[in-house]
Amino acid sequence: MVMDKPRFHALLPVRDEADIIGQCLRHMLTWADAIHVFDTGSLDDTWEIVQDFAAKDRRVIPLKKDAVYYSEQLLRGWLFHQARKQMRNGDWFLRVDADEFHQILPPEFVRTRMRKHETVAWMQYYHFQMTASDVKAWESGKETPTDRQRPIEERRRWYIPSDYSEPRLCRYRDTMQWPATHSFPFNAGYVARERLPIRHYPHRDPEQSRRRARLRAIMVANYHEWCQLEGHHWADSDWKKYIVPDDLPGMHHWQPGAEFPDFHFTSHLLRPHIRTVQRLVHTFCLPVLDRRRNTWSETAYPPKIPDVVVKVLERELGR
Repeated sequence: MVMDKPRFHALLPVRDEADIIGQCLRHMLTWADAIHVFDTGSLDDTWEIVQDFAAKDRRVIPLKKDAVYYSEQLLRGWLFHQARKQMRNGDWFLRVDADEFHQILPPEFVRTRMRKHETVAWMQYYHFQMTASDVKAWESGKETPTDRQRPIEERRRWYIPSDYSEPRLCRYRDTMQWPATHSFPFNAGYVARERLPIRHYPHRDPEQSRRRARLRAIMVANYHEWCQLEGHHWADSDWKKYIVPDDLPGMHHWQPGAEFPDFHFTSHLLRPHIRTVQRLVHTFCLPVLDRRRNTWSETAYPPKIPDVVVKVLERELGR
């Protein structure tokens, strides 16, 4: 009996990503069997671009556009529980963002970098930077919004490898629970030693960075759960904090098409004796443990943005 190949599901929340969403979707369509998209209230052309892609490729699935606050647990969890209706045991799902590009495509990563008993991969970020020279080129007119049509990897070449990591790729089982209090499922699986390499472009040009900083400033000012986010990137309302000097220590230059160095950070791994126990548990006990975990509430949903705040956003950030 020939088993069906596992499918790969991307869970993609978006907001005001018109400058890059087309490149993001084209990249994901090189590896994903389904891209589940939730637009949290874009005021640019993001949702229209998603709809255009969906009209041409049924793998792009626009779930909903709704003006909601970003809540890591509720937003990611809601996306998962919509997408799981199309998942089968053994499929893979990924938390993805519009500013991320997988340096090793997830199906290849599973095939070549993960062992059979490993069922969750954490990410290895390559944070691409907006340098002082990039800002100078934008302000002098040498780079303009028209250049956004060029591949982002041609525009931003300097990166910093990140030691920070979080789970991104997971093998699906139909008993797993992802409650509204968590940003990833309980007992998601046995953690892979290798990290999934991702090129990350959060700051692409001064105009995009100014807009994103203004969005965050308005959101934080009008959402009580974010009032104490000191030190969190959502609390940074000054886009100029993201400009780095050209000679910043620790930066690496990347030429598109060249290989990335493997850094092999292991800070995401627990101690060997704990991993040994985890492997046994994840091999034999997960379905039993899943039944003991909290489930997703059918009423769980990201908090709505009040109309008065939506009007502020429209005035400040609308087309």
